[in-house]
Amino acid sequence: MEKETGGIEQCIDSIIDLIVFTPKGSFSADPEFGFEYWNHEFSNINVREFNNSYIGIMDNTRSLNDISRKQCEQSIHDSILAYEPRLLSPEVKIELEINNILQNRNYQSKYAMRILISGSIDDGLGVFRPYEKRISFMVEPIAKKLRI
Repeated sequence: MEKETGGIEQCIDSIIDLIVFTPKGSFSADPEFGFEYWNHEFSNINVREFNNSYIGIMDNTRSLNDISRKQCEQSIHDSILAYEPRLLSPEVKIELEINNILQNRNYQSKYAMRILISGSIDDGLGVFRPYEKRISFMVEPIAKKLRI
């Protein structure tokens, strides 16, 4: 039987999607599985501070919702190391952007989170090939703009 090209990449893609879109602590069989981001609220986030690894909440009081870009990157990195050992030397980069993409369609979302995950995959014969996955999603729900 021939090995399907891209099979390992597709499996890794699926596991990474599960990691990113599962709130850490919500999988009862293993509470360490997932991404810490979902356990925080980002309604008052300061994009510049978040992207520069400071705590990303605009108000100066620390709360349980405070989280930085580095903490988010570390959360995904640690989950990949624990749950997807086929991805070697994983690197995670996260950036928040103010989203203007949907404004022309009368919809608006406040932020877009962009995640880049890279590393390498061993083909089993000692040959390493590069791996890269990009994930983007809206941070706050899309709300229809009111026409006044």
